[in-house]
Amino acid sequence: MPPNDQPGSPQGSSTAIIRTVSLQGTAIPYVPVNLRLYQPCDPASNDLPEGTPEVYRWDDTTDADGQAVFAVPVGCYRLGMNAPPGTNPVPEGLHTLFVTTVGQTVYGSLRFQDPAPDPICAAQTIVRDLAVEPYLEDATPTVAECDGFWAVIRWDSPGDNQRIVHRTYDTPWTTYVRFPHDTCWSTARSDGVPENLEQYFPAC
Repeated sequence: MPPNDQPGSPQGSSTAIIRTVSLQGTAIPYVPVNLRLYQPCDPASNDLPEGTPEVYRWDDTTDADGQAVFAVPVGCYRLGMNAPPGTNPVPEGLHTLFVTTVGQTVYGSLRFQDPAPDPICAAQTIVRDLAVEPYLEDATPTVAECDGFWAVIRWDSPGDNQRIVHRTYDTPWTTYVRFPHDTCWSTARSDGVPENLEQYFPAC
């Protein structure tokens, strides 16, 4: 089955690609996006009149490269997203796409303000890998420090929810320590924690 061509969905052999990016083109990963088909509408007119009924909707999340791919029929579309907590989307109004021929590939971009974090250090990347507790799902995460392999992340939720997380080239982000903790700096350093995070550990 083609990407996001769900059972019962309007069948089609064209492709719509939604990209979530910063103003400078940096990929913003793991953003929930949607694509909505409206009928009746003539895509050749490049116009989607207000009041045209929505007849089908696809939902997905962009990947690590900030892209979601949909197999769609010819038609008129609007695209949208649910911006992850802590991100700053550009207020650009309605976004439309028009697929005029079978086999066509069309692109739509949903943009975020610069500066954008490295996608590996983006808060939504870390949150996605950690599979955080339900009480943190709607809280806004902030990445205080990140070198690509070690990071400090916290949420604007009551209580001490700060943690230090770690990844490798082959593994996703995992929690190294939660706060408060009693891991000594000597232990952390031997585990590979970088020097700039020494302040988060007791000397012991």
